[in-house]
Amino acid sequence: MNLQGREVISMQRLHVIQISDPHLTPHGQVSVHHQQIDPWVKLATIIDDIRQLPFQPDLIVFTGDLIHDGGADDYQRLHAVIHTMKSEFNCHVRVILGNHDCREAFYEGYLPADPGPYYANRMRLGNNDFYFLDSKVSGYEAGWLAPEQLKWLGKHLRQAPTKRAFLFLHHPLDGPTMTNMHYAILQNTPALLSVLRGHNVGGVFTGHVHFSTSYVIGDHVLNVVAGSASYDVNCINPHQHRIRESSRYQIITIDHGQVGIVERQLLQGSAIIDQLSIGSTRFIGKRPTGY
Repeated sequence: MNLQGREVISMQRLHVIQISDPHLTPHGQVSVHHQQIDPWVKLATIIDDIRQLPFQPDLIVFTGDLIHDGGADDYQRLHAVIHTMKSEFNCHVRVILGNHDCREAFYEGYLPADPGPYYANRMRLGNNDFYFLDSKVSGYEAGWLAPEQLKWLGKHLRQAPTKRAFLFLHHPLDGPTMTNMHYAILQNTPALLSVLRGHNVGGVFTGHVHFSTSYVIGDHVLNVVAGSASYDVNCINPHQHRIRESSRYQIITIDHGQVGIVERQLLQGSAIIDQLSIGSTRFIGKRPTGY
């Protein structure tokens, strides 16, 4: 795939597609997690909608919860879909892990080699650096960024002070609209904000909570939480979260350092199809070893 020409053209304006929380159903599973419509069909509908856009994306990012408790063969299937997307749209496609992904199955079925304790990487388009971080910790719904990963991020930010940095991870950072979700979001937000302080950060893009929101925190850092490709969660009642059929993705436009986000809503059901009972909404007191 020849992207050199695309990169030169896109140095001034970039179109980034973010698809979050598809929760694709593992092979052979009859019931669908919190859904009535096959999530693979929803993903195909999103891909078809991207085809209708008046531009080709420069980058597509899947921000976690790719397969809902899937095996290596499910990640092989996803890899084939993403390989086709790369070819059709002639763009980069990156994925990151969410709490419902199985790290071992992902490493076996999706990657050519085991990357180690976390799956983080970066890439450059024009004057912009994109960082794809791994906030998954096995056995937890909430997320953390390991100290080694934060050191890695800080090192590369210091090495590229003139580049505009954009971060993607699964778990949202703490912010004004995350009060009811403290038990589920990134638990070490202050540590990440400390690393980002003083650097040229264009935004942090996450998912996980299945509703759209945005806020500015820390050193005036824009945080954008994407809605889900699979279903919507209404968390206004902190102890009773209501679930509806839904499917959406978002388009991030980066133009001379300015950032704009448009959400594409392809499906929104009105009926409540499931509910989640939540006990404490506070931050998790006990953190995993090494975090």
